[in-house]
Order: sequence, then C-alpha cells, then structure tokens
Amino acid sequence: MAEPHVISALVKKRGELAGELAEIDKRRREITGRIAHVDSVLTMFGYDGDPKAIPTIRKQTGRLFKRGQLRRIIYDLRRERPELTVNKEIAAEVLKRLGWDTDNGTLLSSVAEKVKDVRKVIGR
Repeated sequence: MAEPHVISALVKKRGELAGELAEIDKRRREITGRIAHVDSVLTMFGYDGDPKAIPTIRKQTGRLFKRGQLRRIIYDLRRERPELTVNKEIAAEVLKRLGWDTDNGTLLSSVAEKVKDVRKVIGR
C-alpha cells in the first residue's frame, strides 16, 4: 500500500501539470486564431499560394557559452579560488573573466542558474 503523503503529493503534482497544460492549450488557441487572421489578410491582399505551405520560422535562443566553456571556467575557479561557494559569486566571477557586465542583474541571475546546473553535474 502506498503512503498517504506520497499519494497526496502526486495528486498535487498532477493538478499542477494539468494547470500548465491548460495554459499551453489556451496559448495555442490564441496563436491559432492569430494565424487564421493573418491568413485571411494574406488572401485579402491577393496571396495566391496556400498559407499553410509557408515554412515556419523558429526563434533562435542564443547560447551564452560555447560548448564546455562554463564548465572549464568553473573548474579553473575551483582550483584558483576554492573559497567561492555561492552560485551568484561564481557567476559574478565568470562574468568578470569574460568581460561582461557584472551589474546586469538579469544576466547575473541567468548565469547563476547555469552555474548551479553545471555544479550539480560536476559535483560541487
């Protein structure tokens, strides 16, 4: 028999995931409506082709670091400055080494998240 706290945690998690899925479905319906609107305007202006044949354009998410770059920097920092233990401190040092803006809070938070992920893999 499963433990009641496990069951309740799983029920809660399923509810959260179902909520996320409902939001995604709502967003999908909104975008589908906007596409239909653009298709009708294309037709109104005399577009002869099938709008569904227009290839999709996906946004490129830029990479902050080259492959393995952050990991190498973190290894170097662990050797040179073992007193750095907080992800934000390490991230600030990474930004300094790369010559990037250390005052940009959004960038610092983003790099700190990536530092956290790398440190999980390499073992603190």
